[in-house]
Amino acid sequence: MAAITVAAVCEGKVQAAVGRRRGRRVQIRQLGEAQLPEGCLTGSLQVDPAALQSALADFWQDQRLPVRRVALLLGGRPFVCRRLCLPHMRPGRLRGVLRHEMDTAGEIADPLDDYMLLDRDLRRGTDTVLATRVERGVIGDWAELARALGLGLVSIDLAAAGLIRLVRALPEHRQRTFLVLVPEGGFLSAFLFDRGLYRYAARSRLREPWGTPGCADEILQRVSGIVQFYQTEKSSHPLTHLYFGGGADRELAACAPGTAALGLQAQRFPDSPLVQLPEGWSLADCLYTAGALMD
Repeated sequence: MAAITVAAVCEGKVQAAVGRRRGRRVQIRQLGEAQLPEGCLTGSLQVDPAALQSALADFWQDQRLPVRRVALLLGGRPFVCRRLCLPHMRPGRLRGVLRHEMDTAGEIADPLDDYMLLDRDLRRGTDTVLATRVERGVIGDWAELARALGLGLVSIDLAAAGLIRLVRALPEHRQRTFLVLVPEGGFLSAFLFDRGLYRYAARSRLREPWGTPGCADEILQRVSGIVQFYQTEKSSHPLTHLYFGGGADRELAACAPGTAALGLQAQRFPDSPLVQLPEGWSLADCLYTAGALMD
C-alpha cells in the first residue's frame, strides 16, 4: 500500500499521521498535531473558513506533510449516525433503504447518506452497519478547502470510523467488552464495544475544564450512565475495561477508584505490535488517525 496522510480535524485540533499498511501491520512514520484558531469550527462546520484555511496551510508547512493522497477525518456536528441491523442486500439497494431509515424529518435539506459495514451474520442473512447522514454541502465545503490547500483528497470519513477499524484489526480486543473515552476539546466521546464490535457512541459537552476534579466527576457520571444502559440489555458479556484516549492522564488517575467500583479496569488504550509509531507517541494519542490506516 502506498503511503497516505490521514488528517483528523476534531473540535479545535488537527492531527495528521503519515503511514502505510503492510499486511496486517501499520507503519506510521510521522505524526503531528496543532490547535486551530478558536471559533473557526463548530464540530465539523466551518465557521471561519479563511482562518481555518490559513491555520491548516501553516500546519501542513510546519509539519512538512505530503500533499498527495490525503484522507480527512471529521466528527461531531453535523453528522447523524445510527447503528442498524438490516437484511443483507446489494449496496445500491441498501443506500435506498438508508434514505428511509435515516429520515431526519427535513432537518437536513440536501442529505448525503453513507454506511460502514460493522458485522455480517451469514446464518441470519443480516448486516449490521453504521449509517451516517450529513448535509451534502458540508462535504462540499471540505472538498473545496482541500482544493484550495492543494491537497490530493482521496476520501472524507468519520473520525469514529478510524477507532472502529482499529479495534476490529487488533486481535487482543476481539473477546473484550469495553468502553473507549476520547477527549475532544470541551467534549467527551464515549464508544462501547461488545466483544470487539461497535455497539454505541455518545458525545457530551463537559462543563468543567480538563484537569480539574470536577471534570473527573463528570466523566464518572457519563461512564456510570453507560454502564447502567448496558446492564439493562442483559448481555452475557460483562463490561470489563475502560480505555482512555490520549490527553486525559490526570482524569484517568482521578477516575480509577470510581471505575473500579463499577467493575471496570481503567487504563490508557494499550499499544499494539501491529501499529509502529514514531518515538514519543503512544497508540492512545492517535486512535482515529492510526485506525484509519488499518483499512
